[in-house]
Amino acid sequence: MNGPQILVPLEITDTSLYSSTIAEPDTTIGEAAWISGHTYAIGDEAIRVETHRVYRRESAGAGTIPPEDDTANWTDIRPTNKWAAFDGEISTQSRDTEALTYVLRPGFFNSVSVYGADGEKVRAIVKDAPGGSVIFDQEVDLIEPVPDWYEWYFSPIRAATKAVFSEILPYPDAELTISVTSSPGVAVKFGLIAVGDLRGLISGGGWGGTLGGAKAEPRSFSYIKTEIDGTTRIVKRRAATDTSFSVAMPREIADYALVCVQEVLDVPCAVIASSGPGFQGLNNFGLVSGSMSYDSFGTATLTLNVKGLV
Repeated sequence: MNGPQILVPLEITDTSLYSSTIAEPDTTIGEAAWISGHTYAIGDEAIRVETHRVYRRESAGAGTIPPEDDTANWTDIRPTNKWAAFDGEISTQSRDTEALTYVLRPGFFNSVSVYGADGEKVRAIVKDAPGGSVIFDQEVDLIEPVPDWYEWYFSPIRAATKAVFSEILPYPDAELTISVTSSPGVAVKFGLIAVGDLRGLISGGGWGGTLGGAKAEPRSFSYIKTEIDGTTRIVKRRAATDTSFSVAMPREIADYALVCVQEVLDVPCAVIASSGPGFQGLNNFGLVSGSMSYDSFGTATLTLNVKGLV
C-alpha cells in the first residue's frame, strides 16, 4: 500500500456556495419556507434558508419565533435538499434528476472528495478564477471494478459511491464546478462533498507507508426488537464503516504527522489509508483518533482509527 492522506476540510458557507441546480426551498420535493404567523398542524414541515435546515411542527398553532429558536414547537430534522451535501453526514443526500451541479468558490484547495454519490459519472472542473481558465477537468465513472468474467456476465453492476479528485493546483480565487450525472429521468445524488487541503502524512520522508493489516469494519445501527409475545423483527437503521490502520515512517517526520492528526481532532474529515487500486474500502470520512509510537531513533509508527459517519 502507498502512503495515507488526510483531507483537511474547508467550511462551505453561503459565500463559498456560489450556485446550484437545486433551489432553496426546493419546491419540486415539497419544501416550503417558514412563514411568521402562519398556522401549522402537527407534522407540518418548513425550512429556514438562514440555517439551511428543515423543521417539523410538534404542536398545532402559529407563532412569530423562528423554528430554530422555538424548540418547544419545532424539531430540527434534516438539512435542506440544496445543503445536504455539505452537512457533514453521508446519509443525508442532495438529490435531483439526471444532473446535479454545484459551483463553489471556497478559496485555496487542492483536492475534492465525494461520498454517497448516486449516478453514472462525477465530474470536477476547476478554473483559476471565476470565468477564468480551466486548470483541472476530470470525470470519474461510478462503477465498481468487476473481479472476474462470471461477475461480468451474471451479476448486477455495482455502483461506486466515492470519488477523489487530487493534485489540483491551488489558486486563491479558484472556482470549482462539481456535478453528478445519469441517464434521462434517473435520480442523481450527492451524500457529501469535501473540499480542502489533502496532506500526505509521510510527505518528504523518502520511505514508509500504510502497513498491511489495515481494516475496514462495516457497522450497522439496525437492531432486533422482541415483542411481548416473543415475536421478533429487524428495525432498520443506517450504517457506517470504521477504518483502522498503521503507518510506518521516519522518526524525523513523526511530529509533522502527529500535528496533522491533531489539527483534525473533532473535525469530520476524509482519511485515505491508500489511494491504490483495490483499496477503496480504506477511503473513509469520519472522526479521527490515534497514537504515535516513537519506536527508535530512526523509525516511528502512527496508528489511526476513523469512526465513520452515517
